[in-house]
Amino acid sequence: MKLVTKEYTTAILVEQEAFEGVKKIAATVAKDIALVTGKEPELVNEDGLSCVCGQVILCATLGKSKLVKQLAESGKLDVEQLAGKREVFKLCMVENPFANVEKALVIVGSDKRGTIYGMFTLSEYIGVSPLVFWGDAMPGKKEELEIGEDICQTSKEPSVKYRGFFINDEWPCFGNWVCSHYGGFNAKAYEQVFEFLLRMKGNYLWPAMWSASFPLDGPGSANEELADMYGVVMGYSHHEPCLRASEEWDKVKGADTAYGTEWNFYTNEKGLLNYWEDALKRSGKYENIITIGMRGERDTSMLGEQSTVEENIRLLQDIIRKQRGLIRKHVNEDLTKVPQLLALYKEVEQYFYGDENIAGLKDWDELDGVICMLCEDNFGHMRTLPTEEIRNRKGGFGMYYHFDYHGGPVSYEWVDSTPLSKTWEQMCQAYEYGVRDVWIVNVGDVKFHEVPLTYFLSLAYDYDKWGYSNKDSYREYTKEWVKKTFPQAECDLQKEIAEVFTEYIDINHMRRPESSHPGIYHPCHYGETDRMLARAQRVEELSEHIMQTLDEAGKAAYYSMIHFSAMASMNLLKLHLYAGKNAYYASQGRPVANRYARLMKECIERDRKYAAEFGAFKDGKWNGMQLAQHIGFTKWNEDGYRYPVICNVEPVHKPRMSVSRRDGGILADKVYGPPMEIEVTDFMDAGCDSVVLEIDNQGIGSLHYNIEAKDGMLPDWLTISTTSGDVEEQAEVVLSCAKEKLPKEPETVYLLVRDGDTTVSVKVMGKAVDTKELPVNTFLPGKGVVTMGANHFCDKQDTDKGAYEVIEGYGKYGVAVKVFPSTASFTEEEKKPSLRYRFVAEEEGEYQVELLCAPTNSPVNKQSLRVMLENSQGSRVIAEVLPADFRAGENSEGRWNVGVLNQIRVATVNMPFAKGVQELSVSALEAGVVLEQSRVYKAEKQPLKSYIGPEESEWTK
Repeated sequence: MKLVTKEYTTAILVEQEAFEGVKKIAATVAKDIALVTGKEPELVNEDGLSCVCGQVILCATLGKSKLVKQLAESGKLDVEQLAGKREVFKLCMVENPFANVEKALVIVGSDKRGTIYGMFTLSEYIGVSPLVFWGDAMPGKKEELEIGEDICQTSKEPSVKYRGFFINDEWPCFGNWVCSHYGGFNAKAYEQVFEFLLRMKGNYLWPAMWSASFPLDGPGSANEELADMYGVVMGYSHHEPCLRASEEWDKVKGADTAYGTEWNFYTNEKGLLNYWEDALKRSGKYENIITIGMRGERDTSMLGEQSTVEENIRLLQDIIRKQRGLIRKHVNEDLTKVPQLLALYKEVEQYFYGDENIAGLKDWDELDGVICMLCEDNFGHMRTLPTEEIRNRKGGFGMYYHFDYHGGPVSYEWVDSTPLSKTWEQMCQAYEYGVRDVWIVNVGDVKFHEVPLTYFLSLAYDYDKWGYSNKDSYREYTKEWVKKTFPQAECDLQKEIAEVFTEYIDINHMRRPESSHPGIYHPCHYGETDRMLARAQRVEELSEHIMQTLDEAGKAAYYSMIHFSAMASMNLLKLHLYAGKNAYYASQGRPVANRYARLMKECIERDRKYAAEFGAFKDGKWNGMQLAQHIGFTKWNEDGYRYPVICNVEPVHKPRMSVSRRDGGILADKVYGPPMEIEVTDFMDAGCDSVVLEIDNQGIGSLHYNIEAKDGMLPDWLTISTTSGDVEEQAEVVLSCAKEKLPKEPETVYLLVRDGDTTVSVKVMGKAVDTKELPVNTFLPGKGVVTMGANHFCDKQDTDKGAYEVIEGYGKYGVAVKVFPSTASFTEEEKKPSLRYRFVAEEEGEYQVELLCAPTNSPVNKQSLRVMLENSQGSRVIAEVLPADFRAGENSEGRWNVGVLNQIRVATVNMPFAKGVQELSVSALEAGVVLEQSRVYKAEKQPLKSYIGPEESEWTK
């Protein structure tokens, strides 16, 4: 069916009795068609049918369309699959539907939102992205527009009933943007928000609330009326009960008002009930989910930290009874027809479970029919989830998730730092535990979180496609999203776009930008600063290449959604990495520190430049969105943020040589007597084939160095990248080892590095590591430490109750293992899913075993997370990854703070191992443990201080 040709443009038919929101979206879809073809379809109603040119696009809603009824009764349209369904739509071709019409594309919904989703499905089909506005993703141009039979479909009911996002922490970015572009948090601004939500097949919104009041800023009720017209279900955050925005309290409270002055139910019950009652009278007529309950003023606990759980539960029960009485009186006598929500945020979760003195709210009949909204720990990890005994409670469960967070231990509100893989693993776990009534995510300012938001809502809309049954969900989604958004790009370029998008978020997630500082990545140990610099530079180079290669439309979308965020965040990472090297070299008096001082200054200027460029992008379309502070937080928020300290070293009065390894250790320079010595024993271990020496000039001018073997001969297994050179600041010399030429017995060679005044000795040792008799998948120690990636097990044991599966592209180390189904648990006695890892122990004795796990929490209240470890001799030990008294999401819980900032939780146990080939078995007790890596070492050989740690050990293939 040709919708647009050179001769005609197919009209869009919307009946007079159609919902106003459907009429509004019909006009939007007409503009979408015009974006593609340059021709905007005419909008007609049933009276204009006689004027259409042979075909038409009919947009209608079941039960509110005489034309659909007519087609159904004539047998031309089957609507049986729509009847009684929620938010379902059907697209089909109908021949000769009406007089004078030869063909119709019929878009019919089971309800208003179903119709709107169907209409936007047509927009997507012709190439208009849901991110056409928010991501500047303009469609490709076509002179003619044709649709095929592949557009015909009947959708399923959404997997999660209410799906949406929360605009929060909106100053300075979103707030400045809406005020400068729309004049405030009004209906003009929310029109863009609502359209975006509906294009993503979402239906639920918590509006901005730091300084805004959605029911008042429309102006007046215009915001609420617009939401109602579009079919957007409105809600209010966890501390805004009974349809009143938090900001309203300050505007209307007063000693001379009916509301009083105290946000305290004990002292001001009548005033607060009046306050809530008036809001229900005003806003209860619209489609809302009404938040009930109460928290303290400004999002604090209600009675303070000194109060008991029982006191809080009793007070909360009293509040909820009276609030529901008001809802019954002013909204609907039948409370089952009024969606209500109790947010179990932070301390309120404890009131849900109760304690030894009082039963929790989970056992309270008054909450039957009320959605209980759980919350993750604000850093993307579930806290508690419904156990089997309460999973099917009346009212169901919701989940409040975060891509943005304003709170301790350190806020993260700038660009994306939560990978799709983490969202998939954790939100799917919530779904499997029965959280299927509400999903809402805090997206801060929306901008810079728009792509992960589309994934979050796609997962909520179609869990069957994107959920746990699809272990490649997040990678498939990224690939599909890139292909749809950049259709003109070659396949290889699309892969590069996906790589940049995934990689910059993965890097940001390793340490969120706001909590980064020069002390995070070690400047030398394990070369981790150099490794991170290489990753950052790869992202920058690839992103610049993509920007140069894309066409103009592609450039705008890529810059808007990926390039700015990638370049700005990699530049920030480089600033901190350079600062670490600057401070390290300065502490040793090495003038090369000044090179890194210059690089730091360049990064600071580049950070400002990137922000200015984004503010000017598309004539200032997004100006304001770039204002979030993101450098050097010293507190939980931006207060007191600071740039890294820049150190400068004054060179000494003449050239002076010092030598060190690039990965740290001794700094060798001139001494009386025998020369200082640097040890290189790396070539005694499997895996390492090169070591870099740094030769520094600590003074002015230039020095000349020479390197030679002490006895005049180099073994054939050792090569030196250069044996002489001139140094003004620093030179690098690479010692390389040819593994195949290494001797069977240890061999030592002494290198002398001289500049005419200073001599430094470098002791290099090499020995072949014989692996011929080792079984495959055997890890070999490096400097006494065996580091094993979670996915490189030598064997796995599945059970009927569960099995370990690999999660690619996940976490701090890029891969993890977890037991599925995520609801499984096992006793110590029963058969459990297990993994076996094989390694070589250099000597017999007691070893430390570190399990490096994602900082996930126990899904069961007051239950620990554990795994069972077993060695080759059958000795067992329980490793407690997380204790039962752990308080996730509480800033006072130091163990939680460390885990979510470092993006890893470490469990350490002691185990005996014999010398030689050994095995370590890891068996699941609770499915919530996500293992990323394990390390085995003697106590006296523990890993060096670092953030990432040693690279994975060599293993036999």
